[in-house]
Amino acid sequence: MTKRNSVPAVGGELTPGQEALWLIQNLDPDCVAYNVTAALSLHFPVDAAVLESAVRATILDHSLLGSVFACDDSGRVRRHPAPATAPVFERHEPDLGADDFRDFALGLTRRPFGLDREPPVRAALLRPRGRPDVLLITAHHIVADNISQLLICREILSRYAALRAGRRHEPQDAGAVFDRFVARQRAYLDSPRADRARQHWKRELRGVSEHVALPADRPRPPIYRPEGAEIDLELPADLVAGLDGAVAARNVTLFAYLLSVFELLVYRFSGRTTFVVGYPVTQRRGPGARDAIGYFVNTLALRADLDPEDGFDALVRRTSAALWRSLMHRDYPFALLSGLVDLPRDPGRPGPVTVLFALNELDVDDPIAAAMEPGREVEHAGLRTTEYYLPQQQGQFELSLQMTRRARSMQAKLKYNTSLFTERTARRLAGDYLELLRSAVGETLPPALRELIPEARVNRWTA
Repeated sequence: MTKRNSVPAVGGELTPGQEALWLIQNLDPDCVAYNVTAALSLHFPVDAAVLESAVRATILDHSLLGSVFACDDSGRVRRHPAPATAPVFERHEPDLGADDFRDFALGLTRRPFGLDREPPVRAALLRPRGRPDVLLITAHHIVADNISQLLICREILSRYAALRAGRRHEPQDAGAVFDRFVARQRAYLDSPRADRARQHWKRELRGVSEHVALPADRPRPPIYRPEGAEIDLELPADLVAGLDGAVAARNVTLFAYLLSVFELLVYRFSGRTTFVVGYPVTQRRGPGARDAIGYFVNTLALRADLDPEDGFDALVRRTSAALWRSLMHRDYPFALLSGLVDLPRDPGRPGPVTVLFALNELDVDDPIAAAMEPGREVEHAGLRTTEYYLPQQQGQFELSLQMTRRARSMQAKLKYNTSLFTERTARRLAGDYLELLRSAVGETLPPALRELIPEARVNRWTA
């Protein structure tokens, strides 16, 4: 690989996960699948100059946000301070209708990052005529997980309010928290714990020698293209109300129950009884980690084993047990997983994990997290905001299901790779998940899982 913008052998180290993200971006410089976006409608008179000062101060006080990532003379990727003149704030006043304005905003979030030459975060203030201003914060995943995006928004608003009031804002030493996390990750790889984790993952994934065969609508490209779209579903209130009771009756977590239904969906779609499902876990542990900005996430791999003669309860028990075993080894980097599985290397797939399940349970006490609930207006630092939703992080996997649980509601986003699947197929899959979940909660699933797959399974997607 050609090294771009090589720098001397100094600078901050990266975690294995960050190194993997850098490699993905370096191999495909136009990739935007790992752009993470938060967008807020601002329901207050905005002083653009003060907001820009708040953005710049936030980036200045978080060295991770004001960095570039480049190879040093030894070939290692390291973090270095970005040029002080690098642009991080934009102002736009587009005279567009609501739909065209949304497309314009989405376009701003879908510009690739040159990680070796520019800061991995951008802010934009959009000022549409006759509608509230919108603040866009887009970062590359290499410096921000989803929680970090909320923290960045919260800090910018806090700084803005302090500047407007002539007060001093005292930031936490959050950069040191992430630096300690990187050091722990590096030390972990040489520890007996990592050796035990490697053995665990080898045992768990032994015998999985084929990728899950999702029947695609289009010919699979020879090189995987990280491009996608999503289907949104709001779970009916009666289904959400019955879900907690169904989970409690089986003495499992909500995550294990919903993941088991996702396994049913993949089984029903592919006919495969053994496959790998990815699921993200947070690594925010220790003092200050809850409020630190950084990439504190790892993806784990669950070996799904479905016995066609079993019922749903047996699948839930097996899934729950596998989750608990794996969570003991949650620190083993996903980036190193490909060396532990028997799956063949295939450039036409995103990696050893092609399908992913995620559950977000939002903190109702966090005002910015609450602002991510559609239509809900919240106040932080005396400033009122609502979410301005823009789709993001699409195409990382062939198929993924992201569930979001709030106090009394639940939403689902089925994300699919558009080079493989049509919107029609994605909608059928989303509807199938809802159907399977309702049957599971209502205890109307067949006694044997094989009955979920009709003989004409293939025809049902082309009918």
